[in-house]
Amino acid sequence: MQASDVAGAPSALKILEDAQLAHRSCDFINALKFYRHFFDHALDDDPIALYGVRLNHCLRGWAKLAREFPGAMNQLEEQKQACLENYRQERHPELFHDYWAICQELEQRAEAVATFVELHTENPKSAAKLSKYVWTALVTEEHWEICNELLPEPIQKLDECFAIFDESNQLATIDAQFDSLEFSQHISDQLIDDVQNLVSVLRHGDRAEELDAIQRDFFRRVESRNHSALSKSVNARGAFLFSAH
Repeated sequence: MQASDVAGAPSALKILEDAQLAHRSCDFINALKFYRHFFDHALDDDPIALYGVRLNHCLRGWAKLAREFPGAMNQLEEQKQACLENYRQERHPELFHDYWAICQELEQRAEAVATFVELHTENPKSAAKLSKYVWTALVTEEHWEICNELLPEPIQKLDECFAIFDESNQLATIDAQFDSLEFSQHISDQLIDDVQNLVSVLRHGDRAEELDAIQRDFFRRVESRNHSALSKSVNARGAFLFSAH
């Protein structure tokens, strides 16, 4: 086996590069062909390696092309509906994630949220598996009842918030481009925003005891990490974070 065959990543990325090159050259027909091929086949050999590239770089390029070339818009809309129908039939969360990601790139968040609400009404247990994709949007749209149904164990959501922070913080020890005050401030602010969403849901659900427990645990976890940017952010926003407002 050649190195280029491992996980199929290099050859798949070449297709994405071809799409981007054709797009820059205004060869819209071939750009669409390559974007679609990458989206359809990027995960054939490895379902993880190019997962993020497929839903970010590929879809972003395809959506940009769609704003310039009607044929690309038609096919992206068709792909969106196909992803949703495939999810309805198979109930694999990743299929809904595809649908959700396309909606975000097409600036159709309201449609995507409405679709999730419909799915939740039809089958709450199945829809609960999609919460990691839709949580922030549901909070933003103030779907408090659904958010509380998706939050049986608030401590687990707090675990998730800090796990994301810790994983992001670890990047600074691996890659020098992330070792900056700006990045540290960004991940600190993101953590507080995520906890703010959790607090808002608990407050609107009248879950005072759980909110008190989350508050105590939050400050304990912040102190244990000894992260200067996070400590500064908490000092600036911590009191407001848990206050009734």
